[in-house]
Amino acid sequence: MPSLADFLDTLPASDKLVVSTPTELDYLPTALVLELEAQKRFPAVVIERPDGYDVPVVTNLFADRDRIARMVGVGPGEFARAWTEAMAKLVPAEVTRARAPVQEVVALGHEADAGALPISRHFEADAGRYIGSGILICKDPDTGVRNLSFQRMQLKGPQKFGVSLHSRGHIWDHLQRSEARGRNLEVAVVIGCHPAIYIAAAAKVAMEIDELAIAGALLKRPVELVKCRTIDVEVPADAEYVIEGEILAGTHEDEGPYGEYTGYSTYRSTRNVFHVKAITRRAKPIFLDIVPGYSSEHLLLSRCTREAHVFHRLKEMVPTLTALNYPKSGTHFHAYMSFRKTAEGQARQALMLLMGLDSYIKLAVAVDDDIDVFDEDEVMWALATRFQADTDLFMVPKVFCNRLDPSSVDGMSAKLALDATKPLKFEGERTRLPQQALDWAREIASRRPR
Repeated sequence: MPSLADFLDTLPASDKLVVSTPTELDYLPTALVLELEAQKRFPAVVIERPDGYDVPVVTNLFADRDRIARMVGVGPGEFARAWTEAMAKLVPAEVTRARAPVQEVVALGHEADAGALPISRHFEADAGRYIGSGILICKDPDTGVRNLSFQRMQLKGPQKFGVSLHSRGHIWDHLQRSEARGRNLEVAVVIGCHPAIYIAAAAKVAMEIDELAIAGALLKRPVELVKCRTIDVEVPADAEYVIEGEILAGTHEDEGPYGEYTGYSTYRSTRNVFHVKAITRRAKPIFLDIVPGYSSEHLLLSRCTREAHVFHRLKEMVPTLTALNYPKSGTHFHAYMSFRKTAEGQARQALMLLMGLDSYIKLAVAVDDDIDVFDEDEVMWALATRFQADTDLFMVPKVFCNRLDPSSVDGMSAKLALDATKPLKFEGERTRLPQQALDWAREIASRRPR
């Protein structure tokens, strides 16, 4: 089964930035990633010598769309197709090993020290050191179906984390049902594995779907699992680290603030507590971090699956749909869609469907299929030349939304839809150049100055 290290080995040198000098983990990797992003550069960052630790830290891995496509074995622009094909033919994971690379080193009970892991503090207002890159794996208390998700985890002691669960997510539902039976919820936290598993873990799918089966479909082979040492959960055998433990029933403590994807630090938390029972790892592990907050990596990892999932569902109803983009500028709250319009009113119908499919969206823009929705200049140009505010927008007030939106009120938000498609009787014609001239210009522009 391919590992995180295997994937990193496939990356060309130009797609990695290696920091070989001793580097403090608090703030510095975050600052580096955000500075690279400001320069429109998105390499995977490898911190070879983090201060106080003897394992490398990798971050910014999911900051580039083309690299995400490569993670699932397809070329640029092909991720949505690969996702649709994977969802149509899931490949269940298999428990194939009694022991595995992720259990080469095992620390049980009080020997397990989470404070020895190279966990960063990312932003000044953060309450402490946080794991934001851990895939939490648990099982449905009734069906036993595995669930994979990301939840923020604040280090509070050698065997203790504060956890905030997405209050409408599957793991939160699993905990409610476990608590009703007076039981803790067993959870394994996986840090570092093949990135296709991370992509699958970010998906928002039905509760009866095991995200590891999605990962298997993306990889075109079953994910190989090993049983945890202290809990009844299975984890990827080729992972780097696994923290085994339980989210405690009926126990709550303050957690946060934390820099969330909105770009704001938030105290909003479910205030849960995770107790560590064991830590297993490779003999020479790699620690994978994800810079949180309003970073391209944090947003794109979850956006890529959300885009693909919503695109697939929307195209069932809008067959001429060509592309869907959740731009970074809108965190998870804005979406641009393009389609080939054949009748008036189609754009409004498509916009209503889009906002109904995803409760996070508060601004949706529809454009024609000659507009590149991944180029915000193109979308803004369409709004400037094909949109009139008195006839081409509609708004729906007080709709269920994501509570991390700091402008929401009581968990509700207004939804605004903008139709920037051309009327069928449209007199404007885009300026164009011959393909030969465009090819010549690209060749000249690509030459390096002498």
